[in-house]
Amino acid sequence: MHEGHRERMRRRLFSHGESLTDCELLEILLFDAISRKNTNPVAHDLLDSFCDLEGVLSAPPRLLCTVAGIGPKTAEHLYLAGTLLRRMAGSKPARRRLYNFSEVSAHVSVRFGGATAEKLEIYMTDRNGMLLCTKTVSDVRRDSVALDSRTLSFILSEVKPANVIVAHNHPSGSASPSEQDDASLVWIDEVCRMHGARLCDSIVFAEGSLYSYYHSGRLKELGLGE
Repeated sequence: MHEGHRERMRRRLFSHGESLTDCELLEILLFDAISRKNTNPVAHDLLDSFCDLEGVLSAPPRLLCTVAGIGPKTAEHLYLAGTLLRRMAGSKPARRRLYNFSEVSAHVSVRFGGATAEKLEIYMTDRNGMLLCTKTVSDVRRDSVALDSRTLSFILSEVKPANVIVAHNHPSGSASPSEQDDASLVWIDEVCRMHGARLCDSIVFAEGSLYSYYHSGRLKELGLGE
């Protein structure tokens, strides 16, 4: 019975986690620490003891162990989750900006410098050029851009970026784009448009040189990113 219940709870978390109550979220958090027990009553007892989620995740491990059903392993699990949240709240992450060609080219050079195998990266940014998410695809066909359209569509629907930048390398040593690169960008642009995102540029990296579809005018020639 517990396995079926846990699976249903995980599906709810995956599909609409924001709608779960504090008790339900705490119940799910306890799944990995308490393998063969109904964690719902334990979650209720924790909230009763420490008032709310912040209280539970701020309590020291020894104090957590005073609650029935909470052993050292589970207390450690809860305390770790709380410590990570406090660390995140107290830090100011340095988000990378990809707003102009200088910033993009520097980023691409670092990401692709020294790479011997081909890879493709999709950079998704907000309206101010702040990087929201990076999708990396490796082991694609040599000297070609390859990405599954369904995967790209899903990522764009989740991230909801304003802008998209494509980058890939040519291990052969030539940064000149191929016809396949052009064809791939056409459908990438179509998927971007479907999700309200603008394809800003595509960068081809070869050791020592970069090719920009935007700055070369090729993006405009292909009618992309408009």
